Amino acid sequence: MAPFGGPPALLFEAAYHVEYKKFVDNAPAILTLAVPGVLLAITITAFTSWWLLNRVGVPFELGHAFLLASMIAATDPISVLALFRTLGVTKRLYLLVEGESLLNDGVAVVVFVIVAAVLGIETGHLHAPHLEGTAEVVMYGIRTFLWMAGGGVIIGGLLGMIVSVLTRQTSDRLVEVTLSFILAYGSFLAAEYAHASGVLSVVAAGIVLGSFGSKFGMNAATRIAVVDFWEVMAFFSNSLVFLLVGLELNIPDLIGNAGLVGLVFIAVLMGRATAIYGLLPVVRLFRIEPIPSIWSHVLFWGGLRGSLSMVLVIGLPLDFQPRSLLLLLVFGVVSVSLFLQGLTMKPLMAKLKLLKDRSAQLEYERARGKAIMATAALNELNRMSTSGHLQSAIFDKLSSVYQARRDANIARASERAGDTIDDERLQETSLHLLAIEEDVLRHAASEGILSETISEELLTQLATQREVLRHGDDGPEHMEAALAAVLGDE
Repeated sequence: MAPFGGPPALLFEAAYHVEYKKFVDNAPAILTLAVPGVLLAITITAFTSWWLLNRVGVPFELGHAFLLASMIAATDPISVLALFRTLGVTKRLYLLVEGESLLNDGVAVVVFVIVAAVLGIETGHLHAPHLEGTAEVVMYGIRTFLWMAGGGVIIGGLLGMIVSVLTRQTSDRLVEVTLSFILAYGSFLAAEYAHASGVLSVVAAGIVLGSFGSKFGMNAATRIAVVDFWEVMAFFSNSLVFLLVGLELNIPDLIGNAGLVGLVFIAVLMGRATAIYGLLPVVRLFRIEPIPSIWSHVLFWGGLRGSLSMVLVIGLPLDFQPRSLLLLLVFGVVSVSLFLQGLTMKPLMAKLKLLKDRSAQLEYERARGKAIMATAALNELNRMSTSGHLQSAIFDKLSSVYQARRDANIARASERAGDTIDDERLQETSLHLLAIEEDVLRHAASEGILSETISEELLTQLATQREVLRHGDDGPEHMEAALAAVLGDE
């Protein structure tokens, strides 16, 4: 499944940044799209591609069509999410796209393994017994799916909790980065050894460490080191996937089969459209904040295919006869998806009026950033001067420069901000202040200034306030009520 260990790095890096609370709040929508949505998309894509390819004279078995559909069912919207960050798209839409992508990776891999086992293809995972009839195949598929999916999540979650506890035992960031590395690949290998889903295990482990372990056992320096490490690992792994595919791919053959790639891409779009537009109305039955219907177009067109699909096709046995054709079709569909869908996402969102004019916001952030930088420099100058490491003449000259720079940018930021309150910035600042309060409180408790009873009472109160504030980004009314509940507390 992972001939060179690429998927764990890619999946772990993405899962680490998912905020558990918001993920749970939107779980009904994410799970609906990632589980029945993927199964529906695979079915539609398989039958459509099988019919289209046979219509143009390419002998293509239905079983191989399901294998193809399962390999290209996983979405990989890295470029779309990067665009979202640049354009300042609402956090909930970002979470829906990212959360669905993480889970449908695991579901698609589970289906791929089951289909391969039923077809007797050696992938190093399951060995299906001799199955006769559709009923036996379906029952085997259901049993295997439940074990692989459920087992993978449980194994990854447990290992994530163990490593989260271990990170609290040390403050050495190199040790903690190493623990995160062991967790990513260890959870994958442990699940694969148990014939569960290594992909879902990595996702569960990443979410647990990112949402719990990083806050429970890591200091600020360690969190930065872990994020930087996994950003490099994900970039390296993604590049390695494309490099290996390029080494195996015959470009002239790909160009010669462009028509077949186009037909399969159409089948993929049909499967995706059926899943998104068919299942989003079902999501509205759950008691969660409704998903705007206009978002369905973004979810549909933003379902890009990427590196995981190519990892799966590379892992097929070299003596598997349809391997060459499947390699061409998968790489071709991924290429078309990345270029066509990736390059047209911004115009689509502009057409849907989902883009905001961020020029004023960017000017505000630029001025605010410069003010923060100047303030930090002034604090360091004061420290150096107080400790006697700086001559007074040098201090006077540099401090006047940085003081003027800070004041100018503070004034510029205030002018750009205007009188309106940025709810997101207000939320972030309030959460930061609560973190400062908690840090001081823990220090006072550790020094014996406060009793354990009072410190636990106040820590519980802070935790409750934090959860209220985090839920406040569901809208201006929620934010106002959250702030009133937190700031009005005595």
